[in-house]
Amino acid sequence: MAGQRGGPTALPPASFLEYDMTLYGIPPAGFRRFMVPENGREHGRSIVDAAHGWWLENRGGTGEVAIAVGTLAGLALCSPSRADGPDYGPLLIPLDDGELADALRASWNSLWASDPVLADAAGPLHAWLADPSESDIRGLADYARILVRAGLLEYCSDLARCESEDLLGLLVQRMRGHGQKQATGEFFTPSIAADPAGEIMLTDRPAPGAVLLEPCAGTGTMVRAAAAALRFQGLDPGHYHWWLNDLDTINSACCAVNSRLWRLGSNVTVSCGDAFGDPRDLEEPTHRRAERAIAEHKHRTLLYPTRTRPPHWHL
Repeated sequence: MAGQRGGPTALPPASFLEYDMTLYGIPPAGFRRFMVPENGREHGRSIVDAAHGWWLENRGGTGEVAIAVGTLAGLALCSPSRADGPDYGPLLIPLDDGELADALRASWNSLWASDPVLADAAGPLHAWLADPSESDIRGLADYARILVRAGLLEYCSDLARCESEDLLGLLVQRMRGHGQKQATGEFFTPSIAADPAGEIMLTDRPAPGAVLLEPCAGTGTMVRAAAAALRFQGLDPGHYHWWLNDLDTINSACCAVNSRLWRLGSNVTVSCGDAFGDPRDLEEPTHRRAERAIAEHKHRTLLYPTRTRPPHWHL
């Protein structure tokens, strides 16, 4: 009773988090790991199903590819660095729409701090956060809760799961209509086809330091398969130079994020352009853009002003 307690008493942090997660119907990370599909590919597809279903029901269309995919990418970059890492869900679950947008800025700021060139290449997925409208962020907190409930953080923190499917590519395909894909001639290689192709291409082990170029990478799913094949052979993908290129700006931006999620290492180049002409037409602007990003990083420590401490604690 209030009179016997002598005034309000703050709940212990653990009790607060348990209450808050129960409030939103989202169990702690340990239970989420237990509840997700055992197969990584099925888990990935269930995450994309949940994301796309929410977007169609609550945002009424598929035209906001950059926001839908960029939000998933920003949250994926918040994942712990290992499967048994800390649960960041309680940091994200209670946020409202504006606070969630601020947390996304903090996530992209973390990528900018560690790799400004990749962060710049991923720009089409996060540029909208510079000055989002109320319509842009409407419902994003609920969208984030859907992704957390589906096990996005646990999926991306477990490399064996994360490299089994291209989440960003799947969601891009779902968000783009059939007519749009026909107009661009875009074809997404399903993982069930990409995985054996990656194994065949890397039957002869490339020497460390070799350049592995994918001129029409899409969102990078063939690169994902190649990296998984290298790991299966006991090789480290970080010992190679990966060059991922695509003509579509959203696709190439996804490549930049995926290179981090799939642990391709620090020697990654992401470009956006026509790879079938003179290679110099692609190399020179890509190198200039990288130099500009590095120069800008020296004078701009944050991509975006934010009030949120980055939820990317392991950096």
